[in-house]
Amino acid sequence: MASVDFDIHEKLILLDLGITSSDGSWIMYLPVVMDTGATRTILSADILVDLGYDPGHPSLSRIRMITGSGVEYAPCVNVSSMIVGGEIINGVSVLCHDLPAEAGIDGLLGLNFLKNFDFSIEYSSGRVMFTRIQA
Repeated sequence: MASVDFDIHEKLILLDLGITSSDGSWIMYLPVVMDTGATRTILSADILVDLGYDPGHPSLSRIRMITGSGVEYAPCVNVSSMIVGGEIINGVSVLCHDLPAEAGIDGLLGLNFLKNFDFSIEYSSGRVMFTRIQA
């Protein structure tokens, strides 16, 4: 079981998400919002490019997504792996979509990662516990 702390004074649950570079040689950690209402994880194009992925590649599928401002289509990139609290999931799809700068976050951690775990949120202690679901 993995345990990840968050700041109970923040309005959102911010977690550090590790994303493995396209060649697997390094990992970038960034703050993302745990979002059980998002079906997929979302990261900005700049972050994916820095990690060596090509979100502008013409062969990538574009996924329809509904945002607060309407319907948009975002390229879908498969990342090598994602890590939260030491728990690694390989081959996760990520939507490439730039979130508003005013949000102050680098992305959303969606259900396509979270579905691999039973998780519980303890607001009183500012902790999220992840237990991997065995397939």
